[in-house]
Amino acid sequence: MPTHRSALPWIVLLLGGSIAASCIPTANTNRENANTQAQNPSILEYPPLYDVEVEVCGNIIAPLSDGERCVTTQLQLWGPVGEAKLVRTGVTLPSVSAVEHKIAIASKGCYPVYSEPAQEQFYWADTIIQVNQGGEPPTIEMTQTQLSNQQVHELVTGTLSDARVPTFGGVGCEPAPQ
Repeated sequence: MPTHRSALPWIVLLLGGSIAASCIPTANTNRENANTQAQNPSILEYPPLYDVEVEVCGNIIAPLSDGERCVTTQLQLWGPVGEAKLVRTGVTLPSVSAVEHKIAIASKGCYPVYSEPAQEQFYWADTIIQVNQGGEPPTIEMTQTQLSNQQVHELVTGTLSDARVPTFGGVGCEPAPQ
């Protein structure tokens, strides 16, 4: 008849083996880990990129909407993004009631014209705004949202699913005068 002393080492051995076996990964677990790593390759760390919307309203030539005349420009800028200003680019003529202005935004350049941040300064947004002479100056409101590193990666690599990349036609995103 076995005693408790002789059964005890077997019980300890069985428990130890069970615990050790539960800690060893199976072949399926290894395959799952490899698949997960293949789906999420390491992503580079990108500089800050912002979706920016600039709205100019007031005494300008623009369609009337809800009692206001506004022009909205959407673009993507390398950050940090500073102030937006309206700069007169046309000459004042007595026979013309409006003067040409453009929007200049402090940033490190716009995407995709600049594939990476450039020098921090004012850059032109390719939006011409005709400001009526006399009266109150137009107001400028700017909304900016920083994109996540994943969103910047998808945008830069062309895998962003619903990408709407505003582009600059003509002479946009050039350095503006200080």
